[in-house]
Amino acid sequence: MRVEQYTQPFASSFYKRYLEDVGSLSSFFHYEWNQTALNTRFQETDFSNHKRSELVNVLTKYMSKFGISTKSALHLEELENNGIVVIGGQQAGLLSGPLYSIHKAISVITLAKQQRELLGVPVVPVFWIAGEDHDIDEINHVYIERGRKLQKVVYPEPSRIKKMASETTFDTDLINAYLEEIFQSLPETLNTKELFKKVTSLLENNLTYSDFFAALMNDLFREEGLLLIDAAYEPFRKLESDYFQQMVKNSSHLAKLVFENEMAFEGSGFGTPIQTKENAANLFYVENGERFLLERKDDKFVHESKGISFSEEEMLNIAKNYPEKLSNNVVTRPIMQEMVFPVLSFIGGPGEIAYWGTLKTAFELFDMKMPVIMPRLSITIVNSKTQNLLEKFSFTVQDVWEGAVENTKLQYINERRNEKVTELIETIKEELTAKYKELETLLEKEDLKLVPLVNKNLGFHEKQLIFIQNAIEDTFLGKLDASIHRYDRLTMELTPNGGLQERTYTPLQLLNEVGLNLIQNLLEIPYEFNGKHYSVLI
Repeated sequence: MRVEQYTQPFASSFYKRYLEDVGSLSSFFHYEWNQTALNTRFQETDFSNHKRSELVNVLTKYMSKFGISTKSALHLEELENNGIVVIGGQQAGLLSGPLYSIHKAISVITLAKQQRELLGVPVVPVFWIAGEDHDIDEINHVYIERGRKLQKVVYPEPSRIKKMASETTFDTDLINAYLEEIFQSLPETLNTKELFKKVTSLLENNLTYSDFFAALMNDLFREEGLLLIDAAYEPFRKLESDYFQQMVKNSSHLAKLVFENEMAFEGSGFGTPIQTKENAANLFYVENGERFLLERKDDKFVHESKGISFSEEEMLNIAKNYPEKLSNNVVTRPIMQEMVFPVLSFIGGPGEIAYWGTLKTAFELFDMKMPVIMPRLSITIVNSKTQNLLEKFSFTVQDVWEGAVENTKLQYINERRNEKVTELIETIKEELTAKYKELETLLEKEDLKLVPLVNKNLGFHEKQLIFIQNAIEDTFLGKLDASIHRYDRLTMELTPNGGLQERTYTPLQLLNEVGLNLIQNLLEIPYEFNGKHYSVLI
């Protein structure tokens, strides 16, 4: 296994600035993202105010369904006894969702290990599952190669209502048929049967998106003691009751601060990642598994189209006695995370870090600072076949990201194309048009009203010429198919859908190809949190 590092590809202007000059963004964050900041965060933060026993009881109860490893049990004990955490999270995607879900977990585990050694205290890795999210269309699919093309394969049961992922249940027959379809699309390897058996066994008692996701993540990272929690887990919501009450009481002020901060963020050229409103309540109301985003109107918390309306007193009563009926949004989730967990560092991706950049004063409203926000590890995995193609064409991974493969492919095609064929067809078109124009003029002179018929007939000929031209092109490209396919494979492997590999593929293909020890191999790499993109050649 060989590792290369590159400047982060496809980075937005904001993310590029965050990676390369975070000091210039001090108006949006409390800390930079380096060891000095982590040391300062540890030294100046009072981690003694958290409900540790209650939190550990909730985590233990939640994880017991999936199996608590010896390492996880140790981490739970440490967390109860003044341990601190490195935390990150993700939506509950099918089969773990895109690879960056795995990369986030690796990031959380790696940073926690490093800080445990450097700070000399227990630092525990935690993964927050966004089971509250209700946009099922974002998580109900995987991408698989079929017929040399990348295809989006969607779980076939449509989501009729916007139900939370934690309460959206699979149809047993449909999900089993779906998994069989996915695995049949994979090449048969020595790992396929074992992998299929593992995935289907994890599904048996975990028939919601969130539970299936949690079961898989727990299995993949069992030996690392990664602690998991679903944000929608009802006992967890009850633990958050006091904090929901604080958010209700401060709702108006919170919305104003976030709105002003986002305007400043936009004024610095970084857009509006949250697109918040001054009348936002920044909480959802939950009813029968559906979430309804609340706004503040005339001193009420409302969702007008649903006919929901609560006074502040009623909201406080809900927060106190029925906190499972409330859910955080993009603003309050980071704040709630800080209230519940003793957070040393939050691991975030480019989009997450952008919206955190609008929340500095929101944290201060609750007498807190943001944790150190560490960019997650970004990884491209290059298998042996792809390595061979890179060597054959003398490309680097960065060349592929920058479009060199596509440019070379077009050059290869054009160098072999006989331009005389194209020129001859164009000449035929021009001569045909000219002759029909002569005919049209002659018919008009003879007062024979057949011009529409002439034009229609010309159209038929032009369509036939286009048909011939396309047939020639298809036949020509068919002769070059083997060579073209090699270029296309590089692009599909390293820039699927025009972006990074980790944003499209699940780990399924790699686990099938390399084996279930892939995750452990990736965890053994001595990563640096330096903002670089890792290319791992396996």
